[in-house]
Amino acid sequence: MLLIEYISYGVFMFANDNDSTTVGALWERYRVVLFSKIAPGTQRAYTYAWRRRVEPWFAHRDIASISTLDVEEAFASWSGAESTRADALGALSALCRIAVKGGFIASNPCIGVDRRRQQASDVAARALTRDEFSRLLELLPESGPYRRFVLAMAYTGCRLGEVAGLRLSDVDWEERTLSVVRTASPGLRGEVVVGPTKGRRTRTVPIVDQFLPVLQEAAVGKGVHEYLFTGPRGGFINSKNLSRALNWHRDRARVKSFAPGEPELHWHDLRHTAAVFFFDAGLPAPDVQALLGHSSLMVTQLYADTRRLAARRSLGPLSAFFAQSRGQLGGGEAPAMTGNDSPA
Repeated sequence: MLLIEYISYGVFMFANDNDSTTVGALWERYRVVLFSKIAPGTQRAYTYAWRRRVEPWFAHRDIASISTLDVEEAFASWSGAESTRADALGALSALCRIAVKGGFIASNPCIGVDRRRQQASDVAARALTRDEFSRLLELLPESGPYRRFVLAMAYTGCRLGEVAGLRLSDVDWEERTLSVVRTASPGLRGEVVVGPTKGRRTRTVPIVDQFLPVLQEAAVGKGVHEYLFTGPRGGFINSKNLSRALNWHRDRARVKSFAPGEPELHWHDLRHTAAVFFFDAGLPAPDVQALLGHSSLMVTQLYADTRRLAARRSLGPLSAFFAQSRGQLGGGEAPAMTGNDSPA
């Protein structure tokens, strides 16, 4: 039976109440629509999440039969780290949003899923200290494209794909600035996809004195529209070939080590390092936000290290306060009671 539903603003929706559409069928039909709205890196993450988690659990199900509790059960049952399960939830939610637009379901069952509250990650702790940054510089080759690429990430705070996407035309030599307008990253089949930055907005970063000769060296022999930080044969540099060329997985623990169970040092940690260095240099939070391209000042403030600064500022006043009184405020071990002592 064909149903016609009148919407208050004058649009008609048509649906067949005898139809049932599975999640797998919707994925095959509308995956191109879903992928048209997300970056290549997210496409890869969603594809992997679909195959490993969403497809085995939901592909055979009629999408109209899935409740929020069903999604919560799946999320709790999926294996893997919180971030990988979140990718699966994101892929399913994106597909459900499309299903809502198509009139297959009235609402997205992924909305309202209760997840265990996680401790906020300390991104500032991932950053290199100045000594660790010096160790990184010592481990890099004395010259060459891979050293230039790493220094570009460290001095600008750009993401790896944003450095790969920089062209000579993005350099303003007079103003000593770089325009960050695009990112180059691997697509689903390993091809390089050049597109907008993560925030889909252009930003400008300074060319500091230490980075200027590196940039000048990278620009030698390049045409105005050529990419600056390419590999030895002119190809794009990505995380895999950069790590392979620099023996990164073998040597990165010599730069910075982490406690057992924590991820090893990643190239993205150079962006965290730059953020902390920007604050250490005295830049105000809005300027750091602009240089990094954060959409929210709250994200930028994670690098301000305000908790540690508060602890250092509090040390003197609190020590002076506790020193004002002996006994309970004085701390330490109480003297042993003798037989002549009696409690008050």
